[in-house]
Amino acid sequence: MRHTGDPTIERSDQRSSLFWWMVERHDEILQASERQWISWPAFRAEAAKRGLTDTRGRPPSEGNARETWRQARIAVANARKAEAAKPPPRVGAVYPSRIPKDWRPTVVPPMAPSSGPAGSGLPAVVAKPGVPARALTVDPPLTEEEAARVEAALDQAREQLRDKDWYLNPFPPKRRAD
Repeated sequence: MRHTGDPTIERSDQRSSLFWWMVERHDEILQASERQWISWPAFRAEAAKRGLTDTRGRPPSEGNARETWRQARIAVANARKAEAAKPPPRVGAVYPSRIPKDWRPTVVPPMAPSSGPAGSGLPAVVAKPGVPARALTVDPPLTEEEAARVEAALDQAREQLRDKDWYLNPFPPKRRAD
């Protein structure tokens, strides 16, 4: 069952409709119970009015509703813990043909062409008309300190890319010829 912000929990017929209702509304119930204790007699009556039942198909008792809420909290907590422990998806796990045409990377913010990276104090990198894209010039020229910062940033990027997928790595490691 997928609910906004909730991890996936496999549905089974071994759980009651009351349990699944509580899982689906976990955050709402939890938030309401922080402001005020749950009145289990009133909750039980409301659940019966909504047609929610226990595993035997009967309206829940107060004790059954309380225990079901405890189990729902545990199930949601375990599912969230399991989802948080999953490694992030591998770069390149989605085939390029499955990526929407309007997709743009969110990691790199767009830069205004008239200025360098925000807050960096660096001048803009400008592509001159008629010059190949790889031949970029810096306008005005960099000072030695700025050039050192750019070189340090490039070294850091190379280090981060070293272990990434080969097609993302413009600086492949040198390999021995065997």
